[in-house]
Amino acid sequence: MIEIFFWVCFLLLFYAFIGYPALIWIFARTAGQRSRFDERRIPTVSMLLSVYNEEQVIRSKLENFLQLDYDSQALEMIVVSDGCSDGTEAIVASFDSPRIRLIVQEERGGKTLALNRAAAEAKGDILVFTDANSMFAPDALRKLTRHFADPEVGLVSGRSVYLDARNNTEHSGGVYRQYEDFIKEQESGTVSIVGADGAIYALRADLYQPLPAEYINDFIHPLQVVCRGLRAVQESEALCREVQDGDAGKELQRQTRIMAQSWLIVFSQAKNLLHAGRVGHFWAMISHKVLRWITLPLMAALLFFNLLLLDEGLRYQILFTIQFGFYLAVIAGWRRTEGLLRVPAMFTLLHAAAVLGLCRLMTGQVFITWDPRKQ
Repeated sequence: MIEIFFWVCFLLLFYAFIGYPALIWIFARTAGQRSRFDERRIPTVSMLLSVYNEEQVIRSKLENFLQLDYDSQALEMIVVSDGCSDGTEAIVASFDSPRIRLIVQEERGGKTLALNRAAAEAKGDILVFTDANSMFAPDALRKLTRHFADPEVGLVSGRSVYLDARNNTEHSGGVYRQYEDFIKEQESGTVSIVGADGAIYALRADLYQPLPAEYINDFIHPLQVVCRGLRAVQESEALCREVQDGDAGKELQRQTRIMAQSWLIVFSQAKNLLHAGRVGHFWAMISHKVLRWITLPLMAALLFFNLLLLDEGLRYQILFTIQFGFYLAVIAGWRRTEGLLRVPAMFTLLHAAAVLGLCRLMTGQVFITWDPRKQ
């Protein structure tokens, strides 16, 4: 019986990290589809930005917006101040551009309510969602919007490139992100991506529905698009750049908040996918998200059963040695801000946040507001 439990845990982990990516890759190669591009089509775009005390980065963000390679007559930015108490509002107001609009939300209501307000004021056919510390590549909007020539596409996600404190590409944690991007690209041509990149994604304006304050927009929007019979796709050439915070403790807090909101979306929206007949997307959500989120409990159970099976043969001793080596690498890389040892540490941090987020949600904690990253 112990062996059965061991191999069940092993196979679940194998499926989540190797089996599912392999299957979705095969489906993409045999039955995948790509959206139809039209490089000449320039839809009107409203970029939506919710800010709270972002005076350190907001000027750079607005300058980045004004330098984008896109028809200025078809582009606007709506900045919603979510009760800022620093100089953010004054900096935004100092930009003498008709393409930048400031809306002041006197009392903090959180990012999602601010985005609801911005979407209601938007004039564009396409809504683009971003963060204050995410800087778009000049051609990013063109890369995103070209997909909307296909009437079956409702959402297009770009890709974040993370930088270290010296503005160099962050390679260590990036290994895992590259793996995630690979999976999203395969999902894009088959069942639709399960989650968008919150720093850079675009949505048809007529698909936007006002969201409850506790919902996380970049996770629920692809689900809503799929339930409407449309596709959510990945555009890996639409890039934005963001400086990564090297503090593991702060990153764990941030990811825990995100995961609490993500679990809430799964519990509240899974039935909608099934009612809409989107079984494929439901399968992708369970395989890509939920199984990953319970990785650490599965790994803990695997280690426990492995200890009980050490006398049962060489294969169990080898598997135990591999696990033990992994945990040593986690400890060695926990305080590092770069290097290969940061990969297992970041892997563990992200999956620890999934467990902590679930615990927070189950104890009734709901995250609506939060503070920005310090640069």
